[in-house]
Amino acid sequence: MTASKRTIFRHKALQQYEQSRNKTVLPRYVSPPIFVCLWILLGLLIIAGVAAWLGRVPTYVAGSGVVLEPGSTTQQGSDEAVAVVFVPATPSLTLRPGLPVQLQIGATGPQVASTIMTVEPGIVSPSEARAQYALGGVAAAVITQPSVAVTARLGPSIPAQVYAGSIVSAQVQVGTRSVLSLLPGLGSLFGG
Repeated sequence: MTASKRTIFRHKALQQYEQSRNKTVLPRYVSPPIFVCLWILLGLLIIAGVAAWLGRVPTYVAGSGVVLEPGSTTQQGSDEAVAVVFVPATPSLTLRPGLPVQLQIGATGPQVASTIMTVEPGIVSPSEARAQYALGGVAAAVITQPSVAVTARLGPSIPAQVYAGSIVSAQVQVGTRSVLSLLPGLGSLFGG
């Protein structure tokens, strides 16, 4: 008796089994919604990076000064109050008329947005500034180092007679810099 070599499996079933074994199946690490969210997050990070690359923030230099007396030679016959601000002199500092300046009169007085009216030529020593601008008392203490003197009009809402002799704190905008330069470690690469 010869037994026929017959298998219990159909030929078509064996072919399908063989094809399924040869087919590469990649494991599924993330589900499709998470995959889409990760692409959106990557897009937002790229947009934020470009905005930080192109974004600019203003840079300021601080100074202090005094509101000049109404009869001062710097006022040129105007009723508006004029402040002289002493900005510490540094080699890289470039001041010119028209630069924006934020002024705070006294500790609790009004804040004024103005522009630089004039920039006095050269660097002024503290003793020269006290003599040239007739600074005495508390006003004499505003200048403690060699400085550049700039003047700014305070506007018609600030009467010169009321605020004459008042101490002024100023922030002069001297330029802009990249937002990326504010990040630790990247400041030296991006002009910080």
